[in-house]
Amino acid sequence: MNSETKAIQSQIDEAAARGGGRVVVSPGVHRCGTLYLKSGVELHLAEGAELLGGSRPEDYDDAIPADMLYRYGDSATTPTVTRKALIFAENAENVAITGAGTVRIDGPDFFDRTSSLWGLWWAKPPHPRPRMVVMRGCRGIRIEGVAFRDCPLWTMWLRLCEDIDIAGIAIDCEQKMINSDGIDFDGCRRVRVRDSRFKTGDDCLVLRAIRDQQRGGNGTEETPVVTEDVVVERCRLDSPCQGVRIGCPSDDTVQNAVFRDIVFTGRNAIVSKQPCVYLEAGDSGYLKTKNIRFENWKIDCWGNPVEILVEPGIALRDFGHFTFRNIKVKAAKPIVVKGSAETPVRGVHFENLRGTIASGSALDVEYTMQFLINDIDFLHTNQQ
Repeated sequence: MNSETKAIQSQIDEAAARGGGRVVVSPGVHRCGTLYLKSGVELHLAEGAELLGGSRPEDYDDAIPADMLYRYGDSATTPTVTRKALIFAENAENVAITGAGTVRIDGPDFFDRTSSLWGLWWAKPPHPRPRMVVMRGCRGIRIEGVAFRDCPLWTMWLRLCEDIDIAGIAIDCEQKMINSDGIDFDGCRRVRVRDSRFKTGDDCLVLRAIRDQQRGGNGTEETPVVTEDVVVERCRLDSPCQGVRIGCPSDDTVQNAVFRDIVFTGRNAIVSKQPCVYLEAGDSGYLKTKNIRFENWKIDCWGNPVEILVEPGIALRDFGHFTFRNIKVKAAKPIVVKGSAETPVRGVHFENLRGTIASGSALDVEYTMQFLINDIDFLHTNQQ
């Protein structure tokens, strides 16, 4: 732990001991290792202040508990299953990161920039990469005004948190960094995100519900994990991957969410894609989705404006119940809604969609039930 990390952490600890307070990071560059945010503490970055994380894995603590990574879906030896984090909080209440300053990691330094993955990203490195902000089991989270730059892995992972208010932030990542998500909300309730900007190399915003398997003496028991009551509004998204991703096939439940007044530029705008590759051996899927709405979007993409897809062989509990209303589209590829024999997509409603799509058809639909269309008007440009 370097001297600046010690100084800031000491202020956080002292404020928490007093029952809470504001810790102000003054203008200038402050090179930091892992910081542990605690109940009642507001970490305030003054204008011109920058928290700069190191460019080596050893610059960070293994702050993320190992059981957070259990059932993540990757092999335990995969470098993305890392315990490294720049800012970490667990079971804290009323915590905040605010101000006009910046949190930055020199993310590109973690990659071999001479290698390529699918012509879009630098290849994944063989060493761990840190996440920027990770919180588990926290309640009363406020993140406001701050710029978060160039995190080489998920910029924020909020796990089993409640009462989250995020406003006026910017997440800005080098877009050749794979896995550089914006915010992953995982098993979170009562979430508000507004008036913010996301430029990422991977998914901008993700709703997950990674199942929590508690290990008992005679086996395992599943604790339900639900992401619900989410409102995202007046945001700009830019990604060569996805703007919004909903769920993975092994997740629990994602429900009652609305994304409205959104501008998207990039590859795929809205995705709930459930492929077999995301499942561990012997797992046929579990996800349930309900009441997910997208309203008042402007989409300019070189991929699919909407892709809702279940691959054959995956059996989800209940997948669908998506509403798309007042969507303006300029896209290279069609809107996709494809279920499977095991999991038909149920209850998809399109209303007032218009724009241009370069492919031969505007809609590609299979294995779909309760599919409603009202007022759709697309011009085919026949250009790729």
